[in-house]
Amino acid sequence: MSLRAWQAWVAAFDEARDWADVRPEHVALHLVEELGEVARELLRREGYKEGPVQMEGEMADLLLLLFKLANQLGVDLEAALKAKAAELEDRFPVEEARDAVRRYRARHADR
Repeated sequence: MSLRAWQAWVAAFDEARDWADVRPEHVALHLVEELGEVARELLRREGYKEGPVQMEGEMADLLLLLFKLANQLGVDLEAALKAKAAELEDRFPVEEARDAVRRYRARHADR
């Protein structure tokens, strides 16, 4: 499915359950909460926390809430991503970006 199709699915899902009128501020809070859950799964993956890693579900939750927030704010994520991708291509030419990563790695080689 395209991003637009996923956004439409989330809109229909919310509408069917009368969830469409949840305030964007609350959706943003839930989005941050889900991002924290992704961070917790990263800690599990690295062995800092116990339990099985469930990254896929947490990342899906994060995306679905992002789609919901985009719907509420009238943002077409597919169009926004295309525009941002073009901006990033211009802003970070390949060789300059690779040079920056080499410098980063050299500074952090001993860590």
